[in-house]
Amino acid sequence: MNRKILFLYEISRVMKSAGDRVSISSSEFGNFLGISQQSASRYMRELENDGIIKRTKTKKGQKIQLTSKGYDILNEMYLNLKEFIETGKSKNLIEGTVITGIGEGAYYVREYSEKIEKSLGIKPFLGTLNVKPLEKILNLERFTTGIINGFKRGGRTFGSIKFAPVKLLINQKKYNCYLIVPKRTHHKEDVEIISEFNLRKKLGLKDGDRVKIELPV
Repeated sequence: MNRKILFLYEISRVMKSAGDRVSISSSEFGNFLGISQQSASRYMRELENDGIIKRTKTKKGQKIQLTSKGYDILNEMYLNLKEFIETGKSKNLIEGTVITGIGEGAYYVREYSEKIEKSLGIKPFLGTLNVKPLEKILNLERFTTGIINGFKRGGRTFGSIKFAPVKLLINQKKYNCYLIVPKRTHHKEDVEIISEFNLRKKLGLKDGDRVKIELPV
């Protein structure tokens, strides 16, 4: 994990609430963390420059408080850990509805087609099936089992793609597919599925249809 995020977490530990302002010097915080005063001062400065904390000078030193950005980072960590701890590996089923994506699926699957075929052993249909989960999923990457490395082509850089074999459950029947999590996306709300078939056409799916995705355990 980014060390600055861990440092932010340690700051939160000495606060009574998200809106609290604490008086603490970099040397005191360095002692608390077991690092040098110089290192503590550097991390505080970086967090401030990133808009994660706000420092106010006082007669006795400085007061530190979280910004809204800092709070959002901690809240996301909390929700992610809560999801991980409470569900563990028992939650291996995503239920959601079919939606229409923004149109990038066909382009990116075509660009990665050769690598997908080499890594997964299927010639993918040039498009993705997009599913919006009924419950928000914070980190799809934790379910992935492999990676397709990125590459450069025509002056463009294409990032890596993580994937996992999954089963699409429709009317009590299971269909082998792959979940993909492109590096270009960050905390994307919908799930992207690829297959050698046009899943919408093969399975007669349309926007709003309810489907289930069985994840690897």
